[in-house]
Amino acid sequence: MRQTKLGLIGTGRWGSRYLDTVGRLWPDGAVLVSDTAGGAGAGRGDAVRWDSPAALIRNAAVDGVIIASPAATHYAITALALDAALPVLVEKPVALSLDETRSIRVLAASRRSTVMVGHQHMHAPAFQELRERTAGRAVAAITSAAGGDGPVRADCDVLWDYGPHDIAMALGLLGGEDPVTEAFARCEVLGPGRQTWRVGIGVGATRIRCRFTNSATVKHHRFGVRLADGDEFLYDDFAAHRLTFGGTPIRIASTLPLDRQIQAFVAAVRGDGADSSGSDLALSVRVAEVLAGLSA
Repeated sequence: MRQTKLGLIGTGRWGSRYLDTVGRLWPDGAVLVSDTAGGAGAGRGDAVRWDSPAALIRNAAVDGVIIASPAATHYAITALALDAALPVLVEKPVALSLDETRSIRVLAASRRSTVMVGHQHMHAPAFQELRERTAGRAVAAITSAAGGDGPVRADCDVLWDYGPHDIAMALGLLGGEDPVTEAFARCEVLGPGRQTWRVGIGVGATRIRCRFTNSATVKHHRFGVRLADGDEFLYDDFAAHRLTFGGTPIRIASTLPLDRQIQAFVAAVRGDGADSSGSDLALSVRVAEVLAGLSA
């Protein structure tokens, strides 16, 4: 199989994880990353570095692009990559407005290009097990809490930074297209760039309550599901057991979510996997609709 060449735009804290993961999964160089960092990346040392996203997209002859730059740049860079008919894996949020998110879906459809969105927890073995165990069953309530000490972002508030993960998980778990029947949001400002958001939405008969903060002393992410029959599950990203049923641990594969996400993207680039652009972007538009409503 010929070498697959990926472009990586954004090599900060999260982009560096992409570099490290590709280097670990394909140490033989079957997948090569060219980036915009200027420094040495993971894996092979012969990857070309570019001084701008536009230069990489137009000149690097890559097969697909991973976008892990700041949130405010996602829309413009994704549009540029789609104009070049390149498959894209873009970190959440796809854009910082509902209109821009919708326009990316339209552009992807017109170019017939794959767009995967970095809702990482959707690829977690624990969350996929949770989906299987709750499939076809009525969900009464979902509660989540996520946060840490930062990050404080100049271009993205806490709701649009932390919110996409848990709202995508909730909507993905429920499936279907049930309308949002209620929504409320309260934001507590704790200092410059420091916020705690408490939000609630109703989807069909399910009540969803979330708390997001960048001012917690301990990083945490818990996602609880209570079914109408009384069964309860807890997905805890920082616990020894990522998924429990009624407090009892469920055995889960140890594969990292980011590994699965990148492997799925490489398969799509190579034509070995299903084109996920429709489902990923449809979910991202629904998430953006909820976030826009809560922001208002």
